[in-house]
Amino acid sequence: MIQFRLLLSLTKPRIFLAIGLTAWLGFFLRNDFFAHPFLDSVLIFCATVLASSSGAVFNHYFERNTDALMTRTQNRPLVTAGPAVLGQALVFGLLLLAVAMLISYQAFGWGPAFWLLMGWVNYVVFYTLIFKHNSLWNVTVGSFASSFAVLAGDTAYTGEVSLKGFILAVLLFFWNPAHFWNLNVLYQDQYEAAKIPMLAAKIGRERVVRIILYHLLMVVLASMALWYYGNLGMIYLVGALMTGLVYFALNYENLSLLSDKLFRRNFILSNIYLLVLYFTVVLDRIYPIHF
Repeated sequence: MIQFRLLLSLTKPRIFLAIGLTAWLGFFLRNDFFAHPFLDSVLIFCATVLASSSGAVFNHYFERNTDALMTRTQNRPLVTAGPAVLGQALVFGLLLLAVAMLISYQAFGWGPAFWLLMGWVNYVVFYTLIFKHNSLWNVTVGSFASSFAVLAGDTAYTGEVSLKGFILAVLLFFWNPAHFWNLNVLYQDQYEAAKIPMLAAKIGRERVVRIILYHLLMVVLASMALWYYGNLGMIYLVGALMTGLVYFALNYENLSLLSDKLFRRNFILSNIYLLVLYFTVVLDRIYPIHF
């Protein structure tokens, strides 16, 4: 019997919603966005959600033995699953990817389909199967997945990457490691038990915070470049600059304290920062105020 609830739990809904929104924002930044039907927004969002969900399913499948070694992941569905459920998971993951490719190709052509497939390959093959267990920079490699989602939305219709799309992809590339390294520090012992190399265990917390700050500086600079080259106005400029500086300052606070509480706070804060940044983009394009 196919266990639909179990299979759906493998898709990591919080992550696929974030990735879907990221692709949609790349689409929303197009100059001609408002000239296209609302259905196009739904299609690019759904295709990205399906591709991301497929990647999550395969990540669960390939990481099931490692998940069993970590307290925070040992209750994931495939850790104790039998051969029948494992087979269903593989079929489900492949089906999600196939539907994602079909929707993106039929609606927009090879451009978005290519970038969604690149995001899947990056997450499943390069991150999960190759770099996660073999490199301290595994998180950095995994960060390309969200950047490719941006490019999937950006290349709808034209098939070409725009400067705005590229800048947003760069911003996401630097945001992701800063986001996850704050979390990785909190579970450093568990990652070590599972033999997953993590930066904090190798170079120490203080140096990790410094590297996070370098990444956040790039995030703020990229957000300003998006304003300059993306034809965005004052609402975005003020919102992006203020939230970016606050985001940087709160992470800087942890440079001297190196507190678990602040690492956890900053991990949560990074999600809030990205949502606020996305919101200012939308608000600015709906109510443009320029110099």
